Amino acid sequence: MGSNPEKILMTKKESILCIVPLPPPITGPAIASETIVNYLKRHYDVVVMAYQRGNLISGRFSLSQFLRVIVIGVRLMLIRKTFDCVYLVISSTFWGNLRDLFLLVMMGYSLRNKTILHLHGANIKRYLNGGFRPIKYLNKKMLGGIRHAIVLGGTFKNIFDGYIFNDKIRIVNNYFKTDLLTTEENISRKFNSPEKINILFLSNLIREKGYEVLLDAFLSMHETIRNKAMLHFAGEIYSTDEKRLFTNNIKNRPNIFYHGPVAGEEKRRLLEYSHIFCLPTFHKFEGQPISILEAYASGCIVLTTRNGGINDIFVDNSNGFLLDMDIERLKENLRERLGMLITNIDKYRHVAIFNRKEASEKYAEEVFCRKVEEVLFNSEASK
Repeated sequence: MGSNPEKILMTKKESILCIVPLPPPITGPAIASETIVNYLKRHYDVVVMAYQRGNLISGRFSLSQFLRVIVIGVRLMLIRKTFDCVYLVISSTFWGNLRDLFLLVMMGYSLRNKTILHLHGANIKRYLNGGFRPIKYLNKKMLGGIRHAIVLGGTFKNIFDGYIFNDKIRIVNNYFKTDLLTTEENISRKFNSPEKINILFLSNLIREKGYEVLLDAFLSMHETIRNKAMLHFAGEIYSTDEKRLFTNNIKNRPNIFYHGPVAGEEKRRLLEYSHIFCLPTFHKFEGQPISILEAYASGCIVLTTRNGGINDIFVDNSNGFLLDMDIERLKENLRERLGMLITNIDKYRHVAIFNRKEASEKYAEEVFCRKVEEVLFNSEASK
């Protein structure tokens, strides 16, 4: 049973140490951490130690990141303030796990016993089970001493088996920003005999997220179908070579656009005017993409794969349509689904309306923040 939210909000003297990634770069964990930190600052005494990632290539060593972590470790060792709890966003990569272990060691037993871990990824179980014996031992010692661990959904309920007791695991789904929630009137308007069908890919453009597959599938459609649609890509491309290749491939194509990284009003408008949201991801670290929840809130039909935490937020034929995870079949499957939707978009208006309703009830920003807050201060929350 969860605690009474009003009772929680009446007690605002607790202090929290937040050790989290913050933008830039714009990543799901960084955005979620920023949201939680801003919410907690309105109600509690919050101290933030940020460890921004240097790039988006998971698992790569970064000297600048290493130096930041050393500074945080020294601050933890020298800290004199007593906190009621510690909120630590952790990683599922080798270097990220070494960072987390270092921070847990440096904070000492007392703070470790007050620590709530938050994992936004999906791959830590595979990493832990395949790690070196000394790393496994250290993880068991450090992770076993924390208060609770938050995971993104039921798919990850057993992700810490052998390291954290199951009764310490709490589930908190991801969320979307409040200003992205559109109205049913807007949905009806955009689906009412549109001149062009807008397809949106919104994520950092790395190959494993499937942006190249989407482009190939779109270009392989018959020209008469392709000309009824506009394909939009939004997100950062951190590889110079990939960016050059991608921009060359879409150059001189009047119905394909690359917007770069977007935020604020530009992002809201892109989502609001999109009919189809497509994330054909096969990324091995896939958690629970915020962009899918943003697409729900904006009244989009979603095409995605059964990958990672997507399983917990997506139902085939209700939120949209699942795509084949097999790389060989993904392109053809995507081409067929896009063609079906482009030529019959009005038949699927009900999917967009359903997604908007589900987003407002299950994935609102306030719901997310309250659930994290309850885990921080109520041991029975979100079991």
